[in-house]
Amino acid sequence: MKLGQRTTLKQLRTLIAVADTGSFTLAARLLHVTQPAVSMQIQELEALVGEVLLDGRRSFRLTAAGEVLVRRAREVFYAIELAEVELKASKGVASGTVDIAAITTAEYFVPRLLAAFGEAYPDISFRLTVQNRAGMAELLRERRADVAIMGEPPPGLNLRRIPFARHPMSFVAAPAHPLAQRRNLPPGALAGERLLLREQGSGTRANLDRYLRAHGVKLVRADELGSNETLKQAAMAGMGVAFLSHHTFEMELETGRLVRLDFRGTPIEREWNILIHADRPPSLALEALLSFLQGKGVEMMLTSVALADSARQPTPARLSARPE
Repeated sequence: MKLGQRTTLKQLRTLIAVADTGSFTLAARLLHVTQPAVSMQIQELEALVGEVLLDGRRSFRLTAAGEVLVRRAREVFYAIELAEVELKASKGVASGTVDIAAITTAEYFVPRLLAAFGEAYPDISFRLTVQNRAGMAELLRERRADVAIMGEPPPGLNLRRIPFARHPMSFVAAPAHPLAQRRNLPPGALAGERLLLREQGSGTRANLDRYLRAHGVKLVRADELGSNETLKQAAMAGMGVAFLSHHTFEMELETGRLVRLDFRGTPIEREWNILIHADRPPSLALEALLSFLQGKGVEMMLTSVALADSARQPTPARLSARPE
């Protein structure tokens, strides 16, 4: 009798779980079964194959035979998932899994969009990966993402760009910062400030550098802190002036922990884009996501950006506030 006629999906699923976790105990938790049940499934599978599939005592790794079987087992489950998608598609039901990639700044709003999308399409699941610009380019190049949400598309890739929403960026600081009380600031006022920067290669940094070059501003002191969260915390602590996307500091504006500085030429307006592979026909699930993002998603984004726009300057009460 051939192997395909003797093995069960439960055995294959168990093997994949142990391979992914490296532990019988963790695999049991993942599968919601007991550890002895996992051991039994692996033992039965090894008896059927006639070879050892896992090597180790506490931490397990795949043998050569185990690697072959796990690779093919993943293909089996992927094929079953595709079959379910096709069956539901024949009935006009969008289902399946969509792999979504989002640039780091987009992590402040993408989860809200996906939560609303999940309520509208309960048969569609998704895997969300958040990456910097270099990571996004790699995911799209290797086709490990069905759709991406970011600003400027990576060069050299055959992508379809769908403009999605406004993406304003501004300078922010703690309410007690001297510039918070001034209006219509010239860009040259930045030269004497301690500027808090994103890393080289990020979209936010590229837009800041363009602004500074356009206005002939040369910085005396600048610190590269990396992440949006680190920049916000540093600005709230009074460390200096940060340049950030409006999506990253909505809550801090509302609570008075940060204020937007009134520099000429800001906010700098860019746009969010939805990117998909131009040479790959979208599945029903992806079409549903695209339709949602361009409809309800746009409405949600407009509301989000409007909150930041309405808080251009602090109230007098906030001017005397101290950063926490």
